[in-house]
Amino acid sequence: MKDKINNISDEIKEKGVVAIDNFLENKDLETVLKIVKEPKKGSMESYYPVYLSQYISKLIKFDFKKVNNSLFFKKIAKKLNFKEISETVFGAKAELQMIDCYHNKQSNEQILSWHNDIGIKDSKNINSLKSFYNATKATFSKNQTGNARGIKFFIYLTDVKSDNGSLAVIPYSDKIVKSICSLIIKKKIEPISFWSLKNLRNLVNQKIIQELLYEDIQKEIIDNFLKNTNFIENEIADTTQFDYQMNRGGAVIFDELSVHRGSAPKKTDRIVLRFVYKKINTLN
Repeated sequence: MKDKINNISDEIKEKGVVAIDNFLENKDLETVLKIVKEPKKGSMESYYPVYLSQYISKLIKFDFKKVNNSLFFKKIAKKLNFKEISETVFGAKAELQMIDCYHNKQSNEQILSWHNDIGIKDSKNINSLKSFYNATKATFSKNQTGNARGIKFFIYLTDVKSDNGSLAVIPYSDKIVKSICSLIIKKKIEPISFWSLKNLRNLVNQKIIQELLYEDIQKEIIDNFLKNTNFIENEIADTTQFDYQMNRGGAVIFDELSVHRGSAPKKTDRIVLRFVYKKINTLN
């Protein structure tokens, strides 16, 4: 088991992402499918309690079903060693930050466009800047807690293909995003929008930025990032090159700093179960 945890963690540390077929046992898969109804992504109904205060809130409202379902999801996380995987990636203690289970209706619209989860959405918006600095401090500080960006365990409860709800993650892109965050925090560059892939690519394309990135990242990684993301300049602004096409029960585990997107569920509805783990402090 330890070897399996290390193999998964090593690939996440190296590439920022790993995909595993048949990750969730059929018995657990069927139970999860019975729990999931029709919650949309981001709706309050899609979230399950994680912290004690959240459980108390649900109990006060007599929402025992939500509590029981959350406890079942936590058993899955324990069985699949999510905490151990996260701690091995972080080199630090980790805790469960979020459980989310939601349903995307069949649609021709992308579930979410190419982006990274920590980047500044709008550098001219004070709330966007505040959100970035708070998340960055929580993510990279040894002692800071809060809304840190961590490791996301993304489990498919339905089959997905490139044209039907698949998740795509660009390998090694987490290293680019992490370095950009560092440059902004150290005030080596001005805070600028880089949540979207297009903005991030425009930033990395600047020679002065590249010179700074070379001090932290191998030139090959930067060159490959620019090559692999050239598609964003095209009219369609999309590619299937990095899609993970999987059967239900498969999982994609990735660093939230990685650039990713969700393709349109054009043929069928898509149902997913997500867990997010964040670093809380340095291990002794």
